[in-house]
Formats: sequence, structure tokens, C-alpha cells
Amino acid sequence: MTTAEQSIQQARPRPLSTAGLPAGLWSMTHVFRHGQCDPAGIVYTPKFFDVFNQVIEAWFCKRLGIGYYEIIGPRRTGLGYVNAAATFFTPCMMGEKVEIFVAVTAIGSKSYQLQLHAMKNGREALRGNFTTVTTCLDEHQAIPIPPDIKAALAAYAEHSS
Repeated sequence: MTTAEQSIQQARPRPLSTAGLPAGLWSMTHVFRHGQCDPAGIVYTPKFFDVFNQVIEAWFCKRLGIGYYEIIGPRRTGLGYVNAAATFFTPCMMGEKVEIFVAVTAIGSKSYQLQLHAMKNGREALRGNFTTVTTCLDEHQAIPIPPDIKAALAAYAEHSS
């Protein structure tokens, strides 16, 4: 193996086990349905991002205690992704159940980063990484993370590290 191949191999993410996740992470279970799969019964790649977004919305409401729809609606604060990526370790099939865990990996002044771990049978099937920037939905400009959101993110990160 060449040095370049060794570097790539070392940099490649490795799937985690559920036991390898930090304690205290909130999770939500999802079962993949027929409409989320291609003709071979494998979950269609874009559907993972839809599921991840559903998990993040539920996490805001159920774990952080902040109404996701209130943030975007009456508060007019956007929570848009400036970066979204996924690393796939093993395919997910129609009818399979995954438990998706949410971790806060960084909190800045106007953005924060989340990592989602989709676990299937105790092993990581895929990992999502999201950088979210808070924006004013009227002016479409980045704004500081609202204090209640920043405090909730920090408290969650501290509790689940």
C-alpha cells in the first residue's frame, strides 16, 4: 500500500457501535418505508437528509424544549444548513429500523454543528454532519444565535459529552 493510500485509509471514518456513542444523547427511531426506497428496496440517498431533518425538528421540540416551528414562523429566524454531508457505512433497506442520535459538535456565534448517528442493530449505518447558520428570514442575513437557542445547545452539549 502506498503512503497516499495509507493516509486515505487512516482518514476514512469508521462506524461506531451504540456503546461507543457519548452517554446522554437524545435519539429518535425511524422505520424506512416503501416510498423512501429505490426499486431494489434500498433507501434512496436523498431520503436520509429528509429523515435527518425530521429528527432535528423533533429534537428541538422534544429535547431542547424550543418550538422549531415557532422559531421559523413567528420568530422569523432561519435555521438553514450551510453544509450537509453524510458518510454511509452500510445500506438501509425497506422495513429496517434505525435509531438516530443527535450530538452537538460545535457552537459558534452565528452557527452550530450537529452530528447525527443512524444506528442499525447497534452499529452505525450512516453519519450525518450539519452546519446550521441562524438567519433573519426577513433580511436573509446571518444573525447571532438567539440566546435561548444558544443556551439550550450548550446545555445539551454539556449533558451529552
